[in-house]
Amino acid sequence: MRIVNLIGVGPGNPDMLTKSAVDAIAASDVVMGAARALNTARAAMPAEGGPELLETFRTEEMVEYILAHPEKKTISAVFTGDTSVYSGAIPLRRALKKHMAEVHDENYEDDRMLEQLEIRNYAGVSSIQYFLSKRSISMADVKLVSLHGLHKDMVPLIRENRFVCALLGAEDNVSIIAQELVQFGLNNVRITVGERLSYADEKFTVGSPRELRNQSFDRLAIALFENDGFRASIRSFGISDDRFNRLDGIPMTKRDVRALSLCRLALRENSIVYDIGAGTGSVSIEAALTCPEGKVISVEVDQDAIYTLEQNRYQFKVDNIRIVRGIAPSCFAAESFQAPGERKNVSDEGPLPIPDCVFIGGSKGNLGAIVDWAIGINPNVIIVINTVTLESSAEVLEIERRLTDYQFEMVEIQATSLERRGSYHMHRAENPITITRISRR
Repeated sequence: MRIVNLIGVGPGNPDMLTKSAVDAIAASDVVMGAARALNTARAAMPAEGGPELLETFRTEEMVEYILAHPEKKTISAVFTGDTSVYSGAIPLRRALKKHMAEVHDENYEDDRMLEQLEIRNYAGVSSIQYFLSKRSISMADVKLVSLHGLHKDMVPLIRENRFVCALLGAEDNVSIIAQELVQFGLNNVRITVGERLSYADEKFTVGSPRELRNQSFDRLAIALFENDGFRASIRSFGISDDRFNRLDGIPMTKRDVRALSLCRLALRENSIVYDIGAGTGSVSIEAALTCPEGKVISVEVDQDAIYTLEQNRYQFKVDNIRIVRGIAPSCFAAESFQAPGERKNVSDEGPLPIPDCVFIGGSKGNLGAIVDWAIGINPNVIIVINTVTLESSAEVLEIERRLTDYQFEMVEIQATSLERRGSYHMHRAENPITITRISRR
């Protein structure tokens, strides 16, 4: 039996290594990890005759080394922080277990791993734990985020949480986030950045978004965003129509229809939503508020509508909307898309994410082509279509006839409001709307 140790070495200072981690490192044949983690681990190694060192942070390289060296009976992979908090130990453990499962496959031909592995975990003090203890803040009160090689829209998270703690991944992370907070009117957020944590020269910088928007920090620093004016969104639909900026001639999905349509999309906090024919952006805005860890792709060709949508973005403080100008689906021909299931970098540039949900409020005569595009890029997508004319509803029925693997749910609604006219109240009816939900059987 070979042993692979997954060891968290703490925030960096060797004094914070646990006794069990020290013993495991000292008993290893090989210790592998990124340079910073190896530097910390060296303090646990004998002065002479200690384990071999392999500097690498890539999961595939670690797995390949373990497979290629069966003579190494105890291998330790060291990681800064704790092995359960945004750690490279997690994908390594997953990859090793996958290989061990394949050993039992009757078609397995790789004889490098005939000896089974025992994976042992050694917890460490995470940088987040250390940082928050220095600020006297409970981890239970904090929204945790990692920006290591990732893009995240931070404004929705900071808008809705009193404390957001982020592991940074680039020197300009704080500068970019601070600039966005200024743009979206969140000027009262307090930012604390911790650098070189646990070392003798550790440093904490505190300031407002305006004060920190032009500053750079250590790539492996941690930032805490404190928003005393946070407002957790109520996960319900139907924002009043008069709260949206509007221009004459720019269509908007009205409150009651919007609420029922969004309900049928079955949104999650991290859903990827496409709003085709976004118009004023009322659907995009409500979807973005509902999916603070997701992304809304608003497709619109009219420049006045795009201008209005941008105004509403800033009014409602949502930066997790990306606008694609053009007519669907032809506008996607010039775009590249992420691989299926890849959701880690849903930024405002680069490849577009694969949609989980598609709302079609305006099709410009391309309804069938848009549905075919959505199903083609994600067969499990949920599509909701709003139609007003009999011709559009007939087109939906034609789509249903040919998409036999999909379930169509159609409902026609007519919202009627009451308006005061002098001392009387009168009904004012909106046009009937047919709402169609398409999902895989």
